[in-house]
Amino acid sequence: MTRNMMPEIHKRVMVTSIAIILAFSLGLGVVINQIYVKSYIAMYSADLVTEVPHIIGELRQDNMLQLGENAPHHDQPIPTPSSKQTNYLAFICEREGNASWMSYGARDNGMNNVCRHIPYSLSGPDLIYYKELPYVVHVISEATYSTEEAFFVLREVSAQLESLSQIKRKTWLYMGLLFSIATGLLYAASYWSFSPLRKLAGELNEIAESRREKLDSDYPKELGDVTDALNRMITLRKEQTQRYRHAMDDLAHSLKSRLAATNALLDDNTLSREAMSKRIIEQVSQMDDMVQYQLKRALVGQRGLVREKTELKPVLDSLTGMFAKVYSDKPVNITNRLEALPSLPLNRADLTELLGNLLENAFRFCISEVRISSSETSDHYVLTIEDDGLGVEESLRESIFQRGVRADQLNPGTGIGLAVCDEIVESYGGSIRVIDSELEGAAFVMIFPKVS
Repeated sequence: MTRNMMPEIHKRVMVTSIAIILAFSLGLGVVINQIYVKSYIAMYSADLVTEVPHIIGELRQDNMLQLGENAPHHDQPIPTPSSKQTNYLAFICEREGNASWMSYGARDNGMNNVCRHIPYSLSGPDLIYYKELPYVVHVISEATYSTEEAFFVLREVSAQLESLSQIKRKTWLYMGLLFSIATGLLYAASYWSFSPLRKLAGELNEIAESRREKLDSDYPKELGDVTDALNRMITLRKEQTQRYRHAMDDLAHSLKSRLAATNALLDDNTLSREAMSKRIIEQVSQMDDMVQYQLKRALVGQRGLVREKTELKPVLDSLTGMFAKVYSDKPVNITNRLEALPSLPLNRADLTELLGNLLENAFRFCISEVRISSSETSDHYVLTIEDDGLGVEESLRESIFQRGVRADQLNPGTGIGLAVCDEIVESYGGSIRVIDSELEGAAFVMIFPKVS
């Protein structure tokens, strides 16, 4: 099902990253604006230094350089400066908020009560508003030697604040553009970074729809272990599915012989009812064992089955007796040469399935004789099943062990019996091959390694 919503991990990364960029942009904007404000204050302070001589000139002209006993009191009229010397507005303010002296420009602007708007305890440059106009205030504490009076210098800064406001607007505009660009780049980077995950999801969907067998190998290093693990899981699932398919084919093939034997027993008029029931129960029991065996093999795989030693003679007697009933229209002489090897290191179900397939072929294709022999070397066990039939063409001796390949196209069959034999022998580390028999037919030779 297609999801229209943004993947959760992508959403978390985007929200977190955008929040970080936004906080950084706001902080940077505030810092830049503070730098501009401080630079303006520093500029005004430097300008004030150049104006100090003019202010001192006004004070000297008004006889205000000597404060204290000779200074005019607040109830005396404030002297009027003789001329305008500076653009700055200067005041001597008492602690109570009255002006002891003011410069010509301040008197001309009618700023008699401005001291009430200036913080008396001011220690550095500050911004105040007087009659709706902004002023930068500087205090020159060394200008007076009185704790009851302070010397202030003001300058109207409307134009400068407007310029500073424009700078702030531009700063926030640039910060907004920076934030937008950074967000766009972040989204592009996030889209590109998460593209391997989208590719992975698409390939997994293709695998689920049987349009792909495994994931590509060109993933980033961080996803390499994940894709390798997924490919192993896909391979295991495929093998599991293949095992189930093979197990069902093998089960059908195995049950076919048992059903044929059961039909032969039902048609055998020489058997008593009790003997027939016993033989049929034996065949049904074998079919039940075969079903359990194939289901177990499909679940855990051939190599997962328990190994054990199984005697050959009881298994051969049961199988040859069954096939003698199935092929009762053909007199077959069975020769057993098992003295050298009475048992094999296979579990009973595997051995029954292996010998059942080989003996069925031997009974089907022989003329009148089937030989079963065994031998032993220092490292291996050897089991051979021969017949006196037509044999197997040399060109087909490799391919007949593949599923679906049949050497005899005239007689019905599924082409999986010998493939099952090859799988069973291979699961025990052995090998199987077909050669010419001394009986002039085919000889199937199985070699099993000895297990200590």
